[in-house]
Amino acid sequence: MVFGMRMAFAGLLLSDCPAEKAFWTTDGVTIRSLRGLCTYLEGVKPEVFRYHVNKDHNKNDFADWIRDVFEDQELAARLEGVLDKEKYVRIIRKSLKQFE
Repeated sequence: MVFGMRMAFAGLLLSDCPAEKAFWTTDGVTIRSLRGLCTYLEGVKPEVFRYHVNKDHNKNDFADWIRDVFEDQELAARLEGVLDKEKYVRIIRKSLKQFE
């Protein structure tokens, strides 16, 4: 990726998304950034995480949100199939550190 494009992409990943594109969790929390998602996931109850990310219904709401709102196809792809909350957070944090 060209340096200027990489910096613009980093700005998108490290900032809050518009309010209308926020993620609304099943437990009523609104998330507007990848950092906010990490913080949320660290403290969320396992059953809430499983509601949004599960194999039974082939759901990965967070990866879909990252792909659609932040346009990070690579990160979303790395999160596909990950069912462990702690591993999920590690993957997102590692991605964020690349751009900080």
